[in-house]
Amino acid sequence: MSTAARTSPEHCDERTLRAVGLTRRGTDRATAIALAREVLRSGAPDDDVQYCLHVLTYAGRPAGKPDFTPPRQARELVDQGRCDEALEVLLGCAESGESLFARGRLNQAAGRHDRAYADFLAAGRAAEAVGMTNPAILPWCSAAAISAHEVGRPVVARSLAEAELVAARRWGDARTVGRALHAVALTGDADRAVTRFTTAVRLLSDAGALAELLPARHHLAQALATQGRHEEAVAVCASSLAIAAGNPLWTRQVEELRARLDRLGRLTPQESRTATLACGMSNREVAAELGVTTRTVELHLTQVYRKLHVKGRRELNRVILRFGVTPP
Repeated sequence: MSTAARTSPEHCDERTLRAVGLTRRGTDRATAIALAREVLRSGAPDDDVQYCLHVLTYAGRPAGKPDFTPPRQARELVDQGRCDEALEVLLGCAESGESLFARGRLNQAAGRHDRAYADFLAAGRAAEAVGMTNPAILPWCSAAAISAHEVGRPVVARSLAEAELVAARRWGDARTVGRALHAVALTGDADRAVTRFTTAVRLLSDAGALAELLPARHHLAQALATQGRHEEAVAVCASSLAIAAGNPLWTRQVEELRARLDRLGRLTPQESRTATLACGMSNREVAAELGVTTRTVELHLTQVYRKLHVKGRRELNRVILRFGVTPP
């Protein structure tokens, strides 16, 4: 359990010990909540109070703000877009499951997904070695799934995401389930992505989990765009900008996505179809598929490059495929 200056709860009240144990394992959330509340009502010493505040925070029933370790503080700084400050905090931390996870989040925010993926796996091994399997405390599986997805490891990404969703549902708080469902939506069946993202967004919004809500909304907008639902995608971006106010990392990412959607929306239906096919076909193959001449395909692609501000096939693939955004 993350508690600054507290390495073990062994000296604590039996009820605290049981609540902490249930929380670390991610089982019987209702009992963990009841025990923690009972301890807080009993006028227990500060150590017990801190551990029980953690239990309630991870159970989605906060009763105050507990003390957190420096690695957890670094995670929060990354979530706020304050990555330079997070790095400063991490430089003074000993290596642990928490610090490895925080470093992974920092690498993930910087787009270094190979490094992030390795950090998350190492964090997971460290957590499991001490019996910490609750994704409410250290959601390494969903974080690793997102980075695995980004570096083109779909089978691994899906397996990690689904494993966390099982554990999250066993624990049962909205934030943990919403976070895991976001990863499943990103890595799973594309036809179910919008429904799953929408549910994840609702759960995270209900839980007041801003750090997880913004990336879930970002991927929801991408999924809507992939289905050609551009107006809805743009609306999600607009409302996300309001939510992201004060967070430079997500403000920038949402603005970039909205700009891409605006450019994609300028394509004609024929240009959209040509651009989509061109991601996997030669000009001659696209012409045969559309029943037009190769010259016509070349003219359409010239217009596509101009409207999307790309210089050639590689950049076109990046815009349409890398970001999960397909023209309407």
